Amino acid sequence: MSRLAEQAYLRTRLAIMRENLIEADRLAELAAMPYDELATESGFDEFDGSGSPGQRLAAFERAQLQSWLDELSALLRPLEGSGRRLLTQWASRYELLNIKALVRGKIGQLPNDEIERSLYLLPGFLNLNIEELLNTDNVRDLLRQLQNTRYRRIATQALRRYEENPDPFLLDATLDQQFYGELIDRAGQLDSGDRNEILDLIGRIVDRHNLVWSLRYRFNYFLQPSEVLYLAIDGGRVLNRTRLQRVVNEESLAEACAQLPAHLLPDDADTSSITQLDVALKHDIERYAMRVLRVSPSVLTSALAYLVLRHGDIMSLYAIVHARVHGLADEVLLASLDQLHGVHG
Repeated sequence: MSRLAEQAYLRTRLAIMRENLIEADRLAELAAMPYDELATESGFDEFDGSGSPGQRLAAFERAQLQSWLDELSALLRPLEGSGRRLLTQWASRYELLNIKALVRGKIGQLPNDEIERSLYLLPGFLNLNIEELLNTDNVRDLLRQLQNTRYRRIATQALRRYEENPDPFLLDATLDQQFYGELIDRAGQLDSGDRNEILDLIGRIVDRHNLVWSLRYRFNYFLQPSEVLYLAIDGGRVLNRTRLQRVVNEESLAEACAQLPAHLLPDDADTSSITQLDVALKHDIERYAMRVLRVSPSVLTSALAYLVLRHGDIMSLYAIVHARVHGLADEVLLASLDQLHGVHG
């Protein structure tokens, strides 16, 4: 397929898919519905009678994820080369979540069938052999087996860190670091028309990840500044390592926030807690992604923006259903929803 045909196909698909995005007002309507009506509107009623509430919620989550993956597969269809590799890498975050679940299971010495129930069922283009990884004896064996896959670089770095310090918390951070590093590498291989646009979007996502987790490492887990910087991801839009070092060298959250570079947070951001900072950054990314979807000259960046937005919608819908199934109070649901989802527009 020629590049012009590829772009025309993607723009047509995205115009159709945009109808799947859930407006904030619609989410508020869903959150206010009684359980029976919500189950019908969300499709959760299809899972009634299929096990415990936890099992039904897990099946619902997998079905929602499958919709997301089906849409991603449709966007991949015309792509070749670096563009296809980039979107496939973004989808492989779910393979990464499976790897993390396997690691937690091995550390907890859980039986394989219990670990398997926590894994995502993924499409063929994400071809990690879960069965082989499930049958490893421990975390080291799992990471060594992973070195025989396309995750060789991630696994090698993770194994080295784990052998230096067998802390699952640090291993989790290393896997994230390597995933985003590969994503940025693949973005750097794009043509110039796509590269700058997509690095701007990814850079905002990396900035959020670096800031939120660096503050958690520093003020919740009390890591030293040098340890925090060791776990940071390169490729942020405005929060480079020099600026991040100024932030994590401070002794309090308020002092750290005073060191943040201009234009990282929206003007109305609440910096009183790490959770509120995370909410502000998520909402800012969502607003930016919606603008990119509408006006970006790079259709590949628009496709990634759509996937970011659609995933946020799925997480929000799942949070609403989860809250209703477990009978959580409305104020708890609304607070959770606010953390997950901003406003499309």
